[in-house]
Amino acid sequence: MSPPSRRLSPVARRVWMLTQLAFWGAVTVAAVIVFISAGGRPWFLIPLLVGVTATISVPRLRWARWRWDINEEGIDIQHGTLAINRTLVPWVRVQHVDTRRGLFEQAFGLSTVVVHTAAGSHTIPLLPAQEADELRTRIAGLARTEEVADAGLERADADVGA
Repeated sequence: MSPPSRRLSPVARRVWMLTQLAFWGAVTVAAVIVFISAGGRPWFLIPLLVGVTATISVPRLRWARWRWDINEEGIDIQHGTLAINRTLVPWVRVQHVDTRRGLFEQAFGLSTVVVHTAAGSHTIPLLPAQEADELRTRIAGLARTEEVADAGLERADADVGA
């Protein structure tokens, strides 16, 4: 099976960069406070350097590896920063699907599609809001179609056994 071909919005890199910036900014501020109160060496430079490196590299790497696609078997998701994970969510496992929009997503006009199964949930993050709404509707329709087809097969099997 070939890898998924669809990508997230290019704006996802900015959202992830802002998230990284907020996290590493907070860590650096905490390190500066400890430095000032302890009167020690400038250890705050370590989280500052790690933060700058992570803020630049992690969002690019994460975006480059994120892929998703919809095929006849289900939803194919590939993601990861250092290690790559690949998940196929079969249509028969989909219970419901929704979208969510956090603060950064709202600011950039993006949405995250959340596919729920009995075992948990899977996300396709940071899609343009309209595309996410259309994808949510499409997944719900395909999952319902698969459910109806499976119910028909079960009835046919029951009729044969009777």
